[in-house]
Amino acid sequence: MKRFFTFLAIAFILYIIYYDVKIGTLPVAKNEAVEVIAGTEVVAPHPSDPYKELTVKPGDTLLSIVEKMNEGQKITSIESVIKDFEELNPDSKAELLQIGKTYKFPLYTNE
Repeated sequence: MKRFFTFLAIAFILYIIYYDVKIGTLPVAKNEAVEVIAGTEVVAPHPSDPYKELTVKPGDTLLSIVEKMNEGQKITSIESVIKDFEELNPDSKAELLQIGKTYKFPLYTNE
């Protein structure tokens, strides 16, 4: 019986570690307005979000471009940069940038 409870404890600890690494337990700051309707979050679009259009060059990544454009500004998280980029460019994925193509990149301000 002792071995069974030890096995359960180890399995539970491994699940907790997996959950923290894969999903995380810390809340991510949201930059968008959220409206709660009948228990469901509805994200309001931001047509007035500032952005700048740039053409991707060889060696550029989403994060490198956003960091250069927002030098000195605090960026909350990589996840928020990806989400903002994909909202500005609905037909594009952040990890599939194409060289020579023009995209809208988010600008951030310290508030």
